[in-house]
Amino acid sequence: MPLDQFNTKAGHPKSSWYQTYFAAVLESDRRKAVLQIERAQIAIQDRLLELRKAPPDNPREVQDLSNALTYLGILFQNIDSENGHMLWD
Repeated sequence: MPLDQFNTKAGHPKSSWYQTYFAAVLESDRRKAVLQIERAQIAIQDRLLELRKAPPDNPREVQDLSNALTYLGILFQNIDSENGHMLWD
């Protein structure tokens, strides 16, 4: 699922929600993945709260946030707790 990286403001580093999300998606260790997914979900929720106060620079960001939450939920549900495999193993 391609997601754009958004600047929070011109000249500032890329949005932390995306970096956290990307780390969660790439994590291959099951135990670490659960924590990374939870961190990414929190970062996305925090960004959604920020956007209630000020609209995003790019209107696609809200849809990307929603897509990211959906995908993280799918990953979380498909972690195989018995053998430690991830969805993509």
